[in-house]
Order: sequence, then C-alpha cells, then structure tokens
Amino acid sequence: MKNNLDFIAYPFLNEDGPLVNHEILTDKLSSLLGSIISSGTPLEKETWWLMNRVLHVNGSIRGRMAISSDDLKDGQTMYHVLRERNKDRLKGFIYPLGNNISCQYHLARCEAKIVTRNLYLIQKSGIFVPQILIDLCNLIANILFVMSLEVNRIEEINEIQFISKSY
Repeated sequence: MKNNLDFIAYPFLNEDGPLVNHEILTDKLSSLLGSIISSGTPLEKETWWLMNRVLHVNGSIRGRMAISSDDLKDGQTMYHVLRERNKDRLKGFIYPLGNNISCQYHLARCEAKIVTRNLYLIQKSGIFVPQILIDLCNLIANILFVMSLEVNRIEEINEIQFISKSY
C-alpha cells in the first residue's frame, strides 16, 4: 500500500526533523482561523488576511519564501488600529473569556505562539528560518489578542482582569 495515496495524509509525516511539525502546526492554526470565519466573526476580512498569511508561512521554509516586508507592515497597521481602538481594555493579564468568537481568537493566539515557538526550535536545530517568519508569527499572536478584545468590545462584553499571585 506504500504508493496508494489513500494511505498518505501528508507526504512528510514520517520525517525525523522538526520541519513537518511547523507545517502541521500552521495547518492547525489556519483551520482554526477558518472555523472563526465560519462562525460569523465581525472581523472576517482581517481573519481572512491572517489565514492567508499563516498558509504562506506554512511553506516558506521548505518551499519558496511567500512572506514579504509588506505583510509585516500591513499586519502592524492592523494591530495598531485594533490596539488603539481597545486601549482602555488593555489592563495587563485578562481571563480569556467573552463572546464565543473572542474565545476562539484566544485559542488561535495560543496556537500562533506554538507556531512561533516551533520556529525557534527549528532554527536551533540548524535549519535556516528567516527572521521575517518569526516576526510575523509573533505579530499574528498579538493581532489575535487584540481581535479577541475587539469582538468583546463590539458585543459590549468587558474583560475580567486576572491578578497573578506569581508576578
């Protein structure tokens, strides 16, 4: 059955190196973003933009680089607009609560951090990882955070501050 494509979910799953994990993790993040779009987010255009970039990040190590400095600039613009709109909601740590879509953005934010962490691990393994990919993935995690705030703002749901006993 070795050559039967029915039994091959992804051709690189048997690799020993960390690169295939990157591709699976970005696939998971893009799937979560697709679920958010399908849930009726008020930030559909912005979420499509993120999903598109995540899918481009997916192949930008094994294949051809598909992320540009314009992507970073556009992402920063989106981040700054949403952050400014929600500056009164930025109160340190908050519980990841609120509208269901806001909670999905929090989950996506966590996945974006996992993708970013994995890029650092790939880099440490000796595989070249362009800094622009690490920068964009960090930025995506930050954008997803302010998107969760924005959805709660639109739905008039207040964030609940978390007071840490550790910090």
